[in-house]
Amino acid sequence: MAKGEFEESKKFNLVDALEYISNMIVVKNIIEENHCVVQAFVFDYGKAQSFEKSPFARFIHIIEGKAEVVINDNSTFLQKGDSIIIPGHFTSSIEANHKFKMICATIKTE
Repeated sequence: MAKGEFEESKKFNLVDALEYISNMIVVKNIIEENHCVVQAFVFDYGKAQSFEKSPFARFIHIIEGKAEVVINDNSTFLQKGDSIIIPGHFTSSIEANHKFKMICATIKTE
């Protein structure tokens, strides 16, 4: 198991541990196992991240703010507490029409 930026077996508050940085997307690794990577992302207003047709599925969970997730040109708006699964082999983007924090678990299936 690869270590992330958070100490194992120790309690942490993810929302408090993540800070917004002006005009940036911040990524912190939580844990990386053989077939799964769990990361925390912080998107400042106006930032976007696009993904080509990745073979991997991604689970997205919004922990603060609001986000727009576009999967194969279909937009879904998420807010705190909402989740979505981005299937593998689909184009997608995550966009910050508002600043937000999220957890992303990437499931490596191939």
